[in-house]
Amino acid sequence: MSKSEADWCKKIEIWWLLRDIKEKGGYKYTTVSWGEDGSRGSISVQVSVCNEEKYARFIYTQTDNSTGEKKDYDYKVPIVETPCHYGGTRYWFKCILSKNNQYCGRRVGVLYKDGNWFGCRHCYELTYASKKVNKRYKHYPMFRVLELDSEIEKLEQKAKRYTYKGIPTKRRQKLEKLYQEASHNYRAFMDTEKGLNVRKKGRRF
Repeated sequence: MSKSEADWCKKIEIWWLLRDIKEKGGYKYTTVSWGEDGSRGSISVQVSVCNEEKYARFIYTQTDNSTGEKKDYDYKVPIVETPCHYGGTRYWFKCILSKNNQYCGRRVGVLYKDGNWFGCRHCYELTYASKKVNKRYKHYPMFRVLELDSEIEKLEQKAKRYTYKGIPTKRRQKLEKLYQEASHNYRAFMDTEKGLNVRKKGRRF
Protein backbone atom coordinates (compact mmCIF):
# COMPACT_ATOMS: atom_id res chain seq x y z
CA MET A 1 0.00 0.00 0.00
CA SER A 2 1.46 3.36 -1.05
CA LYS A 3 2.05 5.98 1.62
CA SER A 4 0.23 9.30 1.69
CA GLU A 5 2.19 12.42 0.78
CA ALA A 6 2.59 14.97 3.56
CA ASP A 7 2.50 17.79 1.01
CA TRP A 8 -1.20 17.22 0.34
CA CYS A 9 -2.42 16.60 3.90
CA LYS A 10 -4.02 19.25 6.05
CA LYS A 11 -1.23 20.56 8.25
CA ILE A 12 -0.48 23.17 10.89
CA GLU A 13 3.00 24.66 11.35
CA ILE A 14 3.95 25.75 14.86
CA TRP A 15 5.78 28.87 13.66
CA TRP A 16 2.73 29.97 11.65
CA LEU A 17 0.29 29.27 14.48
CA LEU A 18 2.37 31.26 16.99
CA ARG A 19 3.46 34.05 14.64
CA ASP A 20 1.48 36.73 16.53
CA ILE A 21 1.18 35.07 19.94
CA LYS A 22 3.38 37.66 21.74
CA GLU A 23 1.17 40.53 20.57
CA LYS A 24 -1.82 38.68 21.99
CA GLY A 25 -0.27 38.14 25.40
CA GLY A 26 0.51 34.46 24.90
CA TYR A 27 -3.09 33.39 24.27
CA LYS A 28 -5.40 33.42 21.27
CA TYR A 29 -8.44 31.73 19.76
CA THR A 30 -8.34 31.48 15.99
CA THR A 31 -9.69 29.66 12.95
CA VAL A 32 -7.43 27.68 10.62
CA SER A 33 -8.77 27.06 7.11
CA TRP A 34 -7.56 25.09 4.11
CA GLY A 35 -8.37 25.82 0.49
CA GLU A 36 -9.90 28.96 -0.93
CA ASP A 37 -12.32 30.43 1.63
CA GLY A 38 -12.13 27.23 3.67
CA SER A 39 -13.26 24.98 0.80
CA ARG A 40 -11.16 22.11 2.17
CA GLY A 41 -12.37 22.56 5.72
CA SER A 42 -11.57 24.60 8.81
CA ILE A 43 -11.06 24.11 12.54
CA SER A 44 -10.99 26.27 15.65
CA VAL A 45 -7.74 26.42 17.60
CA GLN A 46 -7.20 27.73 21.10
CA VAL A 47 -3.53 28.40 21.85
CA SER A 48 -1.88 29.20 25.17
CA VAL A 49 1.84 29.61 25.93
CA CYS A 50 1.48 32.10 28.77
CA ASN A 51 1.13 29.61 31.64
CA GLU A 52 2.98 26.52 32.80
CA GLU A 53 0.65 24.35 30.70
CA LYS A 54 1.30 25.24 27.06
CA TYR A 55 -1.00 23.74 24.48
CA ALA A 56 -2.95 24.00 21.24
CA ARG A 57 -6.55 22.90 21.60
CA PHE A 58 -8.14 21.64 18.38
CA ILE A 59 -11.92 21.83 17.96
CA TYR A 60 -13.67 20.55 14.84
CA THR A 61 -16.45 18.36 13.46
CA GLN A 62 -15.72 15.56 11.01
CA THR A 63 -18.07 13.55 8.81
CA ASP A 64 -17.49 9.82 8.43
CA ASN A 65 -17.25 9.09 4.69
CA SER A 66 -18.78 5.64 5.02
CA THR A 67 -21.71 6.37 7.36
CA GLY A 68 -22.21 10.10 6.90
CA GLU A 69 -22.25 10.45 10.68
CA LYS A 70 -20.76 13.63 12.15
CA LYS A 71 -18.41 13.43 15.11
CA ASP A 72 -17.09 16.26 17.27
CA TYR A 73 -13.42 16.44 18.25
CA ASP A 74 -12.01 18.54 21.07
CA TYR A 75 -8.52 17.76 22.38
CA LYS A 76 -5.26 19.39 23.42
CA VAL A 77 -1.81 18.93 21.91
CA PRO A 78 0.98 19.93 24.34
CA ILE A 79 3.42 22.63 23.28
CA VAL A 80 6.97 22.45 24.61
CA GLU A 81 9.83 24.92 24.28
CA THR A 82 13.57 24.51 23.97
CA PRO A 83 16.18 27.28 24.33
CA CYS A 84 18.08 28.55 21.30
CA HIS A 85 21.78 29.11 21.96
CA TYR A 86 21.73 32.58 20.43
CA GLY A 87 18.82 33.70 22.56
CA GLY A 88 15.09 33.15 22.69
CA THR A 89 13.21 29.86 22.61
CA ARG A 90 11.78 27.56 19.98
CA TYR A 91 8.33 26.01 20.35
CA TRP A 92 7.31 22.50 19.31
CA PHE A 93 4.16 20.43 19.20
CA LYS A 94 4.28 17.16 21.15
CA CYS A 95 2.58 14.43 19.12
CA ILE A 96 -0.25 12.76 21.04
CA LEU A 97 -0.76 9.78 18.72
CA SER A 98 0.16 6.17 19.42
CA LYS A 99 1.59 3.65 16.98
CA ASN A 100 1.67 -0.08 17.66
CA ASN A 101 0.20 0.67 21.12
CA GLN A 102 3.17 2.92 21.90
CA TYR A 103 2.73 6.62 22.71
CA CYS A 104 4.68 8.85 20.33
CA GLY A 105 5.46 12.11 22.19
CA ARG A 106 7.85 13.38 19.50
CA ARG A 107 8.70 17.08 19.38
CA VAL A 108 7.69 18.25 15.92
CA GLY A 109 7.26 21.56 14.13
CA VAL A 110 4.37 20.43 11.94
CA LEU A 111 1.22 18.40 12.62
CA TYR A 112 -0.62 16.57 9.84
CA LYS A 113 -4.13 15.19 9.54
CA ASP A 114 -4.24 11.96 7.54
CA GLY A 115 -6.94 10.45 9.75
CA ASN A 116 -9.21 11.69 12.50
CA TRP A 117 -6.53 13.40 14.59
CA PHE A 118 -3.62 15.75 14.07
CA GLY A 119 -0.29 14.01 14.57
CA CYS A 120 3.29 13.81 13.34
CA ARG A 121 4.32 12.49 9.93
CA HIS A 122 6.13 9.55 11.56
CA CYS A 123 2.94 8.17 13.07
CA TYR A 124 1.08 8.56 9.77
CA GLU A 125 4.12 7.27 7.83
CA LEU A 126 3.89 10.16 5.40
CA THR A 127 6.27 10.73 2.51
CA TYR A 128 7.24 13.94 0.72
CA ALA A 129 6.76 14.80 -2.93
CA SER A 130 9.13 17.73 -2.54
CA LYS A 131 12.16 15.85 -3.86
CA LYS A 132 10.44 15.64 -7.24
CA VAL A 133 9.68 19.36 -7.35
CA ASN A 134 11.64 21.72 -9.60
CA LYS A 135 13.38 24.41 -7.53
CA ARG A 136 11.99 27.05 -9.90
CA TYR A 137 8.45 26.08 -8.95
CA LYS A 138 6.97 29.04 -7.07
CA HIS A 139 5.90 26.92 -4.10
CA TYR A 140 9.28 25.20 -3.76
CA PRO A 141 10.20 27.27 -0.64
CA MET A 142 7.36 25.62 1.31
CA PHE A 143 8.42 22.18 0.13
CA ARG A 144 11.93 23.06 1.33
CA VAL A 145 10.54 24.10 4.73
CA LEU A 146 8.98 20.64 5.08
CA GLU A 147 12.29 19.00 4.19
CA LEU A 148 14.14 21.16 6.70
CA ASP A 149 11.59 20.36 9.38
CA SER A 150 12.37 16.69 8.89
CA GLU A 151 16.12 17.36 9.21
CA ILE A 152 15.57 19.49 12.32
CA GLU A 153 13.46 16.78 13.97
CA LYS A 154 16.18 14.17 13.48
CA LEU A 155 19.00 16.44 14.63
CA GLU A 156 17.08 17.66 17.69
CA GLN A 157 16.87 14.07 18.92
CA LYS A 158 20.67 13.81 18.78
CA ALA A 159 21.74 17.29 19.84
CA LYS A 160 21.09 16.89 23.56
CA ARG A 161 24.12 18.98 24.56
CA TYR A 162 24.08 22.71 23.81
CA THR A 163 27.69 23.70 24.46
CA TYR A 164 31.09 22.13 25.04
CA LYS A 165 33.64 24.22 26.99
CA GLY A 166 31.44 27.25 26.46
CA ILE A 167 31.22 26.83 22.68
CA PRO A 168 28.09 25.63 20.82
CA THR A 169 28.44 22.03 19.71
CA LYS A 170 28.67 21.32 15.97
CA ARG A 171 25.19 19.83 16.00
CA ARG A 172 23.77 22.93 17.67
CA GLN A 173 25.54 25.17 15.18
CA LYS A 174 24.04 23.12 12.36
CA LEU A 175 20.59 23.36 13.96
CA GLU A 176 20.81 27.16 14.08
CA LYS A 177 21.64 27.21 10.35
CA LEU A 178 18.68 24.93 9.62
CA TYR A 179 16.39 27.19 11.67
CA GLN A 180 17.56 30.22 9.70
CA GLU A 181 17.16 28.49 6.35
CA ALA A 182 13.66 27.30 7.27
CA SER A 183 12.72 30.82 8.35
CA HIS A 184 14.08 32.31 5.10
CA ASN A 185 12.19 29.81 2.93
CA TYR A 186 8.97 30.36 4.87
CA ARG A 187 9.26 34.14 4.35
CA ALA A 188 9.99 33.52 0.67
CA PHE A 189 6.84 31.42 0.38
CA MET A 190 4.74 34.10 2.09
CA ASP A 191 6.20 36.76 -0.24
CA THR A 192 5.27 34.61 -3.23
CA GLU A 193 1.72 34.33 -1.92
CA LYS A 194 1.61 38.13 -1.66
CA GLY A 195 2.84 38.56 -5.23
CA LEU A 196 6.40 39.58 -4.33
CA ASN A 197 9.55 38.13 -5.88
CA VAL A 198 12.59 37.05 -3.94
CA ARG A 199 15.97 36.76 -5.65
CA LYS A 200 18.37 36.62 -2.73
CA LYS A 201 18.14 36.33 1.00
CA GLY A 202 16.99 39.58 2.50
CA ARG A 203 16.44 41.22 -0.92
CA ARG A 204 12.97 41.77 -2.35
CA PHE A 205 11.79 43.65 -5.40
